[in-house]
Amino acid sequence: MARDVKKLLQHLQADAIQSLDNGAVYQWSQNEIDALHLALAAERPLLVRGEPGTGKTQLALAAAAALKWHLQCVTVSPRFEAQDLFHRFDAVQRLADAQAAGAGGGGVKRDQDYWLPGPFWRAFDWHGAKGYGPRSGESQADEAGTPPGHVILIDEIDKADSDLPNSLLEVLGSREFPNPVNQQPIRPQNGLLPLVVITTNEERELPAAFLRRCVVLTLEPDKSYVDFLVKRGRAHFPSTLKPAGRRQKEEEILKTAAEQLAEDRKNAKDAGVPPPGLAEYIDLLTALRRLAPGDPDQQAKWLERLARYAFLKNGVVEDNPKLSQSRPAADQPESPQG
Repeated sequence: MARDVKKLLQHLQADAIQSLDNGAVYQWSQNEIDALHLALAAERPLLVRGEPGTGKTQLALAAAAALKWHLQCVTVSPRFEAQDLFHRFDAVQRLADAQAAGAGGGGVKRDQDYWLPGPFWRAFDWHGAKGYGPRSGESQADEAGTPPGHVILIDEIDKADSDLPNSLLEVLGSREFPNPVNQQPIRPQNGLLPLVVITTNEERELPAAFLRRCVVLTLEPDKSYVDFLVKRGRAHFPSTLKPAGRRQKEEEILKTAAEQLAEDRKNAKDAGVPPPGLAEYIDLLTALRRLAPGDPDQQAKWLERLARYAFLKNGVVEDNPKLSQSRPAADQPESPQG
């Protein structure tokens, strides 16, 4: 069974704003929409590159929301093992059950009760996976309703060793992996693969063979960085103020915050330390609106006081006073009221 990718994504347009389950929003760019089309049509993983805070993780959430597919998130750590994408054996619980049996308690259960399905098992065989692990006791009513599709987010793959991307390619290429209990192949139902979104912060070089088999999207501003930030700020915080003059002040705050971040970003890059980005910008705007809701004049005063703590996060950088959070005594801003 083949999917009509154009139909799945026909409602997506550049600059469209997607609401997410976590209360945030995502603003689509044409580059992102095109890369998503290619990944779905070619049935290849979508590797999203970019510095921290550019919205790589949010892209996966937005794709799941746009497609109305079930989202499964995996955050990679140095201890993460490739097989965890498919299944994991709960040896700790089995040992506890064995000890309980020796003390006159319960006892060791069936093997399938200790095998925990990973995201690919659930994406390939949603109902079959429910017969394993702690989900085996769910009622038939709980098991009703197979998702129309799955999005698997593998976040920060550059923290893993090469076994993970290689194992991923092997399974996506063969479209199957063995059931650890009966060794029967687990295959995608109706032959439909999940959309796999992978993010990297470029901390480690990924295998060349892996890159060749991915659709690669590099997140970067499609215009000046200040304009990029202001556009994202409008998407996250649409104006609710009626007088045109007050709306103009809101716009000035968006721009002032963006210009300050752009300056701090340039200074950080010149000093060779990690620069602030979109995530810090949205955090600051969120704080301003909570500290002075509906009052752009007070927000402007808070902005002057707080921006340094949102944007300058690298401690003391020798011979770089522009990256210092300290403020000369004569340069203290007026304290916001209320």
